[in-house]
Parts: sequence; C-alpha cells; structure tokens
Amino acid sequence: MIKFAVISFPGTNCEEENVRVFKRNGMDAEVVLWNDPGMLDGSRLDEFEGYCLAGGFSYEDRSRSGIIAAQNPIMNVIKKEAEKGKVVIGICNGAQMVIETGLIPGFENYDLSAALAWNEMIHGGEVIDTGFRNSWSYLKNVSPKNRSAFNNFGEVLHIPYAHGEGRFIFKDPEVLKKLKENDQVLFQYSNKKGVVSSEFPITPNGATEAIAGLCNPAGNVLAIMPHPERDPRGNGNAIFQSVSQWIENKSEANFTPLGEHETKEDIRDFEVYDIEFFVRLIIVDNAERTVEYTLRQKDFDIQLKRYAYWGAKLEEGVDKKEAALKIIESGELANLNKEWIYAKIDNQIYEYGKGKSLQPIEMKFKNSIVTCDQKSFLGESKKQAINLHVGDMVESIRDGILWEVENADEQKVYGVIRTKILYNPNSMYIMKN
Repeated sequence: MIKFAVISFPGTNCEEENVRVFKRNGMDAEVVLWNDPGMLDGSRLDEFEGYCLAGGFSYEDRSRSGIIAAQNPIMNVIKKEAEKGKVVIGICNGAQMVIETGLIPGFENYDLSAALAWNEMIHGGEVIDTGFRNSWSYLKNVSPKNRSAFNNFGEVLHIPYAHGEGRFIFKDPEVLKKLKENDQVLFQYSNKKGVVSSEFPITPNGATEAIAGLCNPAGNVLAIMPHPERDPRGNGNAIFQSVSQWIENKSEANFTPLGEHETKEDIRDFEVYDIEFFVRLIIVDNAERTVEYTLRQKDFDIQLKRYAYWGAKLEEGVDKKEAALKIIESGELANLNKEWIYAKIDNQIYEYGKGKSLQPIEMKFKNSIVTCDQKSFLGESKKQAINLHVGDMVESIRDGILWEVENADEQKVYGVIRTKILYNPNSMYIMKN
C-alpha cells in the first residue's frame, strides 16, 4: 500500500486531517516527527512513497512563516527524496516551507525565487483589507491533466483556506514567465463556474495572477495554500486520488528544467524619519533565540538582539519629543508592562521610563539591519490607530524588525543576510547603513 509520512514540526496542527485524507483515498499515512532519527539517517525512507508537509504555525512563524522549518535537517532529506522522484505535498504552512527551501519554483541551485507574502484583499484596484483569512475558495485546475502528480482531474474544487501569508509573489517577472511556460501553475482561484479572477473575495490574498498552487518542474512537488485535506465532505479528494494514480502508474512528467537563477539581495540605505522607535521584550524573546540558534547551526558564531522597529514621519510643525511621548503613551507600539521602548530623535536615543518621560541614554546599534516587508500594512494600521489617540500628528509609519548582530564584523553580517533567514528578497528588503 502507498504510504506517506506526514511531517510534524513544533507548531504543526493539521497532521490528523492529512492522515485521514490519505486513508480516505486508499493510501496509508503516519505522523513522523521532524527529528525522527530514522528519517535523518535514512533508515526509514524506504517505508514511504511520499511526504506531506502539513499546515499550522511551525516554530510560531518566528522570523516569517515556514523559514525556520525550512532550515531543518529533515528538509535536506526531503529535497533528496524529491530529486529521486518521490512525491512531496506542502499545504499552507507546508507550502511556505517548500517555497523557502527553493523546491519550488525548482531551479537547479534551489534559488529562493518566490515568496508567500502577507495577504492583501484587492477589490476594484483598492486594498480593502489585509491579514489572516479563514473561509472557502474555488480552485480551478489550469494545467493539462496529469502534468503533475496532483492535477489529473478537470473539475473545480471547493475547499477551505486559512492563512495570513499566502500571497504568491515573485521579484523577477522572468520567474513567473518560466512557471507559466512550463505549466507549473497548477491551480488558480476562481468562481464556482471556473472563471479565474484576482479580485477579492475570489482570490482571498492578492496572489499574483490568482495563483493558489504551484508544482516543481518534475511535477512531483506541490505548494498549495488552501487545505484540500480539511473538508470532511471530500471536495479535496481529487488531489489525493491523483497522487495515488501517479504513484501506482509510476508516472513521470515531461518538463523543461529551469536552469539556475540568482535572486538579487535588496539592501537599501536607511530612510529618514522624524522619530524612530525600538521595542524590546523584557522577558526572553523566543523568536530572537530561535533565529540565533538557526544561524549558529549554519556556523555563524554570533549573538542576535531583536527589536520591533517603527519609523515615523510627522505632520508639518509637530514637536518631535511631544509626539514621541504621546505615541508611546497611546500603547499602540509597545506594551509597557512587558516591553522596553526607545525613541531616536535627531540622532539622540531616549529611554521611556520613570515619570513618563524621555531620558537621553548612550545606546548604539552596531552591525544592525532592519528587515521590512515591501508593503507596510501594519505601519499603515498603526498610523490610523495612533492618530485616533493623539490627533493627526503622524503622516506615515514604517514597520520592521531591527536585528543587531553582535560578535560579528561587516563580512559576517553580509553572510547572515545571504542565508535569507532574516528576510525573503522577493517580498522584503533590508535597510542598512
């Protein structure tokens, strides 16, 4: 009997749904931990015809969704298994892992050439909402039947979705062109009649050209954002039945190799702001520790400090120190019961503290970078909320994460950047002095 390993990372939460859907479609499946010794040493691999990377919030989405799991040793095992032709299904958080490993688009050097970015709901050319969505979607199979292990059917599927970072985007338009020419765009969002549209609510996340699912060039790896395994009525069964037929028939897809690709780093000078805010947890920052550990596993002997970063531009004539105090006391940028907050005004850094005042301190950020999403959805939201508290003081706010890389020289900092653990250049950029 065909058997799949459903890989469970810390934070995965869709294991049982996937086990049930494989069994419902005549296959077997077993939940296997990310650190299973038999997986890592290869002794168990012959048990499985394929692997499922299930949905959830692996490692609490620290740094960004899927990136920490993508660095795990088991993903190197899965890459090699995919190269042998075994089937790999990445669903939602699993799709994010597949993208972050470079398994898809599938260049020979596994270049990170796509991203699953923060959702934006677009209607009539306007962004009407952003963030997590949980509802139902129609998916249309838009590639020739049997192009891959996953699309040997013709009907439109009606299946649930639940994600906050599901917007397929590509920095290099040539990547998308190759994917389309190679029939790797398997599924697009559509209406009930199969009419594809990028408009919300048909496309729930603003994905480029309404893309819901992509395969690799060989057709044996899938990254899909909606959840075909979650519908107990079986609307997603067609994908799993297709997988079963593919494996039973020992199918091989004809494809054009994508060759090699290099996504360029996106490193910019710091923007000029009237006030910069830095927010740090008083207690241990688990995201900071997890990312530091992951980099240490890649032989970077460094220490990280992580700060939430906010760059604010004020309306003309607004006093900077007065505005900084009011913004801090609005409570929108920091929880003062568990976070420290600092404000930088005219090259002087101030600590907010006793007496609800700003006290100048000696504080320098050495070897620091700020990672930012290309679109500052959170910053725009905070601007609106703050102006409701303090009056129309704020013109704009940019959000990001400031990473201070300690025990490092300039060369080592660039080495850290090139790992792509701190940012995905398809959806983010870095500000650096």
